[in-house]
Amino acid sequence: MADRGLATRADLQAAAAGLGFDVVGWVDAERFDVAPLAPSCGTICVLGSGGVLLWRKVAAAGSIGAPRPDYHPIEEYSARAVAELVERLARQGISARAVSPSDEPPLDFVTLAARAGLGTVSPVTRLLLHPRLGSWIGLRAALLIDGRPFGATPSAERSDDPCRGCAKPCVAACPAGVFDGAGGVDLRACAAYRHSGGCSDGCAARRACPVGVDARYPAEEEHFRHAYSEFVMRRHFELE
Repeated sequence: MADRGLATRADLQAAAAGLGFDVVGWVDAERFDVAPLAPSCGTICVLGSGGVLLWRKVAAAGSIGAPRPDYHPIEEYSARAVAELVERLARQGISARAVSPSDEPPLDFVTLAARAGLGTVSPVTRLLLHPRLGSWIGLRAALLIDGRPFGATPSAERSDDPCRGCAKPCVAACPAGVFDGAGGVDLRACAAYRHSGGCSDGCAARRACPVGVDARYPAEEEHFRHAYSEFVMRRHFELE
């Protein structure tokens, strides 16, 4: 089948959705500095996912085994899928560099996604809250596109605060006392509690949030993502 090309934002978003990235946002590089990584970048496309679509794509691409520190099929699939998008853009004469949340030096994906209009950073938990998906959103990659081949990118940053007026059930639900309710987050306490065996099947605070309750990951996916995040925290805080 001939490649119909990625000549417009809509083309790129449709291609991304076909690969499982059904949450897409755009940022002009003047509003988020990526010059150290891509000096010619004028347009940033943020790729994410919510619900079960990406998990199903990953499962269809190969078997998903038990979580382990050196194995993350979501990241492996995402890297291949994003490389495909970069290649298709190149055939259109558009140069782009792909970066992921695990790359070094790290890019602040939460702030970037908020600038792209994909949600609001919670002043309580510092998690990104999508208006429909809540915190059940995964940020998989960003395409740093040379110039502005799709035209100017208007600001999409949201001004709403879903936490305003909320009783903060997330704070009360966390057995490790990670959140102080005013924006303070003690990730070391989270890592230590989980390392000792607590919250083994998922994040109680995340589940308690009233935003996006219907978008919660299926049990298998939630368990896998949660287990892998524990591996990352153990390494970061040297709890191995």
